[in-house]
Amino acid sequence: MKIWTNFHSHSTYCDGKSEPGDFVKEAFNRGFHAFGCSSHAPVPFPSHWNMPLEKLQDYLSTINRLKSRYKGHIQVYTGLEIDYIEGHWGYAGSFLKELPLDYRIGSVHYLDRLPDGSFFCFDGKPEGFFEKIELLYKNDFKAVIRKYYHHVRQMIKYDTPDIIGHLDKIKMHNTVRKYFDENEKWYVRELEDTIDLISEKKCIVEVNTRGLYRHDPPMLYPSQWVLEYMFEKNIPVMINSDAHHPSEIDTGYDFAAKVLHETGWDTLRILINGAWTDVPFDTDGLKIDKIKQ
Repeated sequence: MKIWTNFHSHSTYCDGKSEPGDFVKEAFNRGFHAFGCSSHAPVPFPSHWNMPLEKLQDYLSTINRLKSRYKGHIQVYTGLEIDYIEGHWGYAGSFLKELPLDYRIGSVHYLDRLPDGSFFCFDGKPEGFFEKIELLYKNDFKAVIRKYYHHVRQMIKYDTPDIIGHLDKIKMHNTVRKYFDENEKWYVRELEDTIDLISEKKCIVEVNTRGLYRHDPPMLYPSQWVLEYMFEKNIPVMINSDAHHPSEIDTGYDFAAKVLHETGWDTLRILINGAWTDVPFDTDGLKIDKIKQ
């Protein structure tokens, strides 16, 4: 049995398909060392996939009960995936800062406002993405992508999270209709500038496998060439599946572990006993018994 962890999951408190307890039970059954619940945090406007504010305290209480129930069997952690919207929303300037969280994933999903006043969320169906790019940006995809990475860097500077969520997710529809080339110098520079800042702020970057099992053709967040630059900059990484169902908690891990190991990494950063720890790994899983004391 391979030992893994997952710190990025979504339950029925947001847009997931099962209760938090179902995820933890499945993680325990699969021999996980730790599991983190990280529902999409509330935002100050209607959203069908963010957690409603009125469910937040129940969410925190539920995770605390799971910690007690599984104590001594699997370590359970309380997290949130918090949206950063420049000038409008984030962690540092909101009530979220007062919550008893074990860790935070910082992500950018929302960009500019639409004519009706709502925010453009690029993480949706491809047809909606392309319609809104035409409406808001007159199909200037370069401007959109640069704006996305600007927002990510602003989040890293002023709302510094523990974990950077799906770093290059702005590429997610590029296989449906190609709107940029990852080899273009301007795009490479956007990623390099962002990674340089991540290095300065000492954030963890997740290697997010959801694109491996949700996209055709499969994609890893971030791309392998990005991982190579991250390795040069000594960025700590973890593998997460962004699971929305318990069956997905380690989907794509074998592939991600192989890519990371071949790139040069020999440790993953995870929470152990409440502390961030670098744990040796290979394609057969984490080597918990080899942690440097």
